[in-house]
Amino acid sequence: MQIAVISGSPKGEMSVTLQYVRFLEEAFPEHTFSVVHAGRDIRSIERQGEAWKRLLATVAESDGVLWATPVYVMLVPAQLKRFIELVGERNAGDAFSGKYAACLTTSIHYFDHTAHAYLHGICDDLAMRYVGFCSAHMEDLRKEAFQEQLVLFFSDFLEAIAERRPVQREFPPLPASPAPYARTTPPAVVETRGKRVVILHDAEPGSGLAAMVGGLAACYGDSVRVAHIRDAAMKGACLGCCRCAFENTCVYDDGFLAFWEEYVAPADILVMAGTVRDRFLSAAWKQFFDRSFASGHIPAFKRKQVAYLVDGPLGHLATLREVLTGLAVMEGANLAGIVTGEPGGEIDAALHALAERSVRLSERGYVAPATFPAVAGHKVFRDEIWGGMRAIFKADDRYYRQHGLYDFPTRDYQQRIITRATSLAMAIPSVRRDVVKKMPSHMIRPLEKAIESSRVLAERRSEQ
Repeated sequence: MQIAVISGSPKGEMSVTLQYVRFLEEAFPEHTFSVVHAGRDIRSIERQGEAWKRLLATVAESDGVLWATPVYVMLVPAQLKRFIELVGERNAGDAFSGKYAACLTTSIHYFDHTAHAYLHGICDDLAMRYVGFCSAHMEDLRKEAFQEQLVLFFSDFLEAIAERRPVQREFPPLPASPAPYARTTPPAVVETRGKRVVILHDAEPGSGLAAMVGGLAACYGDSVRVAHIRDAAMKGACLGCCRCAFENTCVYDDGFLAFWEEYVAPADILVMAGTVRDRFLSAAWKQFFDRSFASGHIPAFKRKQVAYLVDGPLGHLATLREVLTGLAVMEGANLAGIVTGEPGGEIDAALHALAERSVRLSERGYVAPATFPAVAGHKVFRDEIWGGMRAIFKADDRYYRQHGLYDFPTRDYQQRIITRATSLAMAIPSVRRDVVKKMPSHMIRPLEKAIESSRVLAERRSEQ
């Protein structure tokens, strides 16, 4: 069979993900693998008609398509995102339609599921037959057990092609774009109380997003700063070179860092506004997010209020919402809200409410308690940095040490002694029976003092 491999890595032949593909080539010598370097060659693909034609011919002549890509900031790299946009812009879906597809990614298993869901949705939109995915850790290929699983994954993909296996669509088509938003009521200005408000966007003049940005900015009054992300003058997307790992200094010498220091770093309230392009925001926004990796695994939005304006069918894009939420909470921020341009949402009122709420929460210093993504994400980063990445990611290692983020095992030695003593006592049958019988009361007893202290908090609020 002829397999077209769409490589999303900007590193070309030096891609870690591509080494997994090379392994498959050796394991399945009876099949032909043709690699399209969509990530590495995105600029020539955009500009050179012949390169685009050769790429489409490779896909059209294949029996199956394997998307092979690293995961960058919860999704595919910006370069591959731009390639997918080009397929839509140039009405090139026919080359992909009907092809069997699978996805192979490498990462540290941090939000890899959102990257897979995104690619699955794209395959569904292109009328491809999506068979499944294999998510590998960057070091997994060294393990014999994983090698066996990788062979089984690819064997199933080949069998699906050979059998013409029926595949049902999982992600429904997105609805048609409604009429662009236009403000219908005059804005009421919110007192920002000295909070620094920044709105970043990639809106085109006259678009619904531009109207949303203008409407929200009007709610904040003269205290808001508005900037287009093109003003960051980025020369390119993240190259995955990890040269930023030592001192958080990017290999690019362009305007991104100055833009970040001028707008993002000082903001108390940061609003990011974008339009849905396929199943995410634009490749320009993805490039912005990827370039922020120069900060490493250090929370870049710590204690900020973060909000989003999304022009497009966000209600039909759970993966996009999950990524936007994850970007906020994993960077140490509080998600103040998301306003979309979808019909029926009373957008004028929602924009005013967002402005009011973001200021109120910022003034109070509120950051919502972490839920599973933030808790699990921290532990993934913590274990990976400590387990080997700290040899390269020096800046991350210093930050984690200084802020006590290497929090394993627990440093609460009193609790460790109590836990050990309790474990020994529970080995006695009579004690265990008594504990089980009284378990509900044992669980709430440590919280009773906290409940008593709530009276003090109530008194303080009444005095304010």
